Amino acid sequence: MASHEAFRDYQRLHMRANEVGGHIRQVREKLGLTQGEFAERLGVTRVSVARYEAGRVPNFRLLHQIARLGGVSVGSILQGVPAEASSKAREEGISLTDIPEPVRNLLAFLRKEAVKLDRLPKKTRKRYEERLDELLSRITRELEEYRQLLPKSRSTAKSRR
Repeated sequence: MASHEAFRDYQRLHMRANEVGGHIRQVREKLGLTQGEFAERLGVTRVSVARYEAGRVPNFRLLHQIARLGGVSVGSILQGVPAEASSKAREEGISLTDIPEPVRNLLAFLRKEAVKLDRLPKKTRKRYEERLDELLSRITRELEEYRQLLPKSRSTAKSRR
């Protein structure tokens, strides 16, 4: 009987490792990277990434690096918290369903861009970051102007009735 229980424990451990591999794959796919690109970012081989995704659990240092790269916690990789749940949203008690889809799309786009930034030469990256700052300022300003117009248009619509 003891060998039967040991086998069940082994099966559970194997299933858990496969789940961890699936979570690592989710992080990679969320970033829009191939296994080769992901491996390059982590400083490992593509074969290693394939093994991790197949259920070989990487060491803690590498798990931490994967989590940081994906913007998730090590616990989320090990315990199955959805990869797209940001730690900031969890800290603030915000559910992903509370965030409008266009904002989620923008965040996903920016995550992918952040990964690409590391590959750019320093001078080019600096110009790119400056352009991002300009765009963020413009978006912030335009959305604020639009938000201020909303109450006026609502009161105008009510007075027309």
